[in-house]
Amino acid sequence: MDHVAGFDELRAGVVRTILARRITLGVFSAIALAAMLVARMSLLNPLFFAPFVWFLLTFPFGYLIQRQATARRLNLVHMCFFLVEITLITVLIHFMGGVEWIGITFYLFTVIYANFFLPRPHGAVVTGLAVAFYAVLVIAEYLGWIPHKTLFAGEAEPYRNLFYVITTIVCGGATVYAIVAFTVRWFTAVYMQKNRVLAARETQLARMSKRLVHAQDDERRRIATELHDELIQSLAAIKLHLTPVSDRMGEEAFDEITGIVDQAISQTRTLAYSLRPPLLDDLGLVPSLRRLGATIEEEGGPKVRLSCRVDRPLDVSLESLLFFVAQQALMNVVRHARAAQVLIDLQTKPGSVRLVIEDDGIGFRPRDGEGLGLRGIRERVEISGGSVVVESSPWNGTVIRVEVPSHADSPVGR
Repeated sequence: MDHVAGFDELRAGVVRTILARRITLGVFSAIALAAMLVARMSLLNPLFFAPFVWFLLTFPFGYLIQRQATARRLNLVHMCFFLVEITLITVLIHFMGGVEWIGITFYLFTVIYANFFLPRPHGAVVTGLAVAFYAVLVIAEYLGWIPHKTLFAGEAEPYRNLFYVITTIVCGGATVYAIVAFTVRWFTAVYMQKNRVLAARETQLARMSKRLVHAQDDERRRIATELHDELIQSLAAIKLHLTPVSDRMGEEAFDEITGIVDQAISQTRTLAYSLRPPLLDDLGLVPSLRRLGATIEEEGGPKVRLSCRVDRPLDVSLESLLFFVAQQALMNVVRHARAAQVLIDLQTKPGSVRLVIEDDGIGFRPRDGEGLGLRGIRERVEISGGSVVVESSPWNGTVIRVEVPSHADSPVGR
């Protein structure tokens, strides 16, 4: 579907340039015709017939463009028309003084359009041929292979030659500036449309990502609850039912089995807590962070100090995000930092919540890249519209600053 949409957009753009050519060439031909009549010159003058033939060619070209069904064939037809344009422009330049006047500028818009619409190799061919055609023309005139032509013959100085003045205004002023203005406006409109489409897709992707994150949080909450309320209770019940038969099992076997059950209960409780601590639902973020820090200290990790300045309740989804950030950051410290102390600073600000995790470990070079933990933090925070700043250097510890807007409190589309 994206390929079809891209082809339709390409063909629509080419069709718009056909219309622009038709309008500008039609106006140019009409003014040139008027100039021919005022100056009593032949209608075979290239100032009239070259743009008029060019104008007429836009009709079969437009028909051919509409008939193409693939980008490759569309580009070939378009390139052929560019070559016809270059030929007509070269004829016009020859009769308008060749190297003497402003004819070289007439290739400009063909080259611009060719390099905008065509693939790079096709655009390079059109550009090279424009240069080659002009070079062959002026060199041929210089060597005398073809006669030099001019529209401005006369004894008067050019600025006193009415035909020269009219032609300069029409060709060098009005036409060139009009096409420049149209080209800039058209390209601006194209890029603005692309930016609008891109922004809409990014917004849609952000909403889908938020829904996915919230769905993951809900699933983690559900699994943690089932582990804590069901599996742990089932294991405790198994241990309870083993007690009456301990005499028949023997003390050594009973102790071994109950030890395995106790270990399974402990591991299950740890797993449930890592998914989502019960305190987060029961008491909120701050007690959960205190418990997280205490657990790390009990397991031989660094000392964790917690500073909280929270002046309003936080939404469940925002608490989940901030706890995830703190948990991942502390896991990184335990695994890599060799720190003795970690500071967690949480505070609410107008319109946002800020969380800072700072350790006194060995640090790292941020330019060397981030690990999975930091990338996970950055992705989750940026999906919620927040920002992450990581400051670190070897042997100077690491600071992670996270700020999430308050509107991230509410899940999107839930």
